[in-house]
Amino acid sequence: MQVSCGYRRGFTLLELLVVIGVVAVLATLVLVAGRSVLSKARQAKCAGNLRQLGTAILSYTQDHDGTFPMTSHGLDASSFEKGWIFSLRDYLANVDEMRICPVDPKGEERLAGNGTSYLLNSFLTVPQVGPFGENLGGYTSLNQVPRPQSTPIAFIINFSRGAGMTNDHTHSESWEGSWSSLRRDIQPDAFCGGTRSEDGCKGSSNYLFVDGHVESINAETLHQWITGGYNFADPAAVRD
Repeated sequence: MQVSCGYRRGFTLLELLVVIGVVAVLATLVLVAGRSVLSKARQAKCAGNLRQLGTAILSYTQDHDGTFPMTSHGLDASSFEKGWIFSLRDYLANVDEMRICPVDPKGEERLAGNGTSYLLNSFLTVPQVGPFGENLGGYTSLNQVPRPQSTPIAFIINFSRGAGMTNDHTHSESWEGSWSSLRRDIQPDAFCGGTRSEDGCKGSSNYLFVDGHVESINAETLHQWITGGYNFADPAAVRD
């Protein structure tokens, strides 16, 4: 008896290309989804850092008649322990862990250089002094801030800034109407889930407010505020 063998047709080139294309699309979707999940996890970790720092700052003000901790403004490099992040050690045991944002590419450098990924609002921490040393008032005390729930006290540092202890505060007075000035200080697109845009308007960032809550604000929203004349860092500013 003669047994015939059945004919088995292989894949055509077109079919192989279709399969490869489908696999490539699926791989891209998985990669994008993975990046999104990782970005959200890091943003949540950063928000947790800021909340703990906020609790420590409020505890500090209770022991110092409402005054916020001072930044390195006016301090020399040998006095870094007087800067705000280290003055919180009595209120936050793991301050070294909390002072670094998980997406900061210079995190290790800042740890080694007594720096921090978070900047305090200069409106709240740098005293306003006249040319002859006279006190011009300001908002360096919790008791002087008119709207604690809408006044930010801490921001994520612009990742290109230096890693030393002197980079621990903003220059918020220069932000009004100037997106470039704001971006020199802080990173409004710290969490973008991918490639950042050149104008910094893609993604979002975390902000700690005086009352202790943390809020994520889209970079595009912040851009509209700043270029529209609303400097949200200024305790006296009111949004229309």
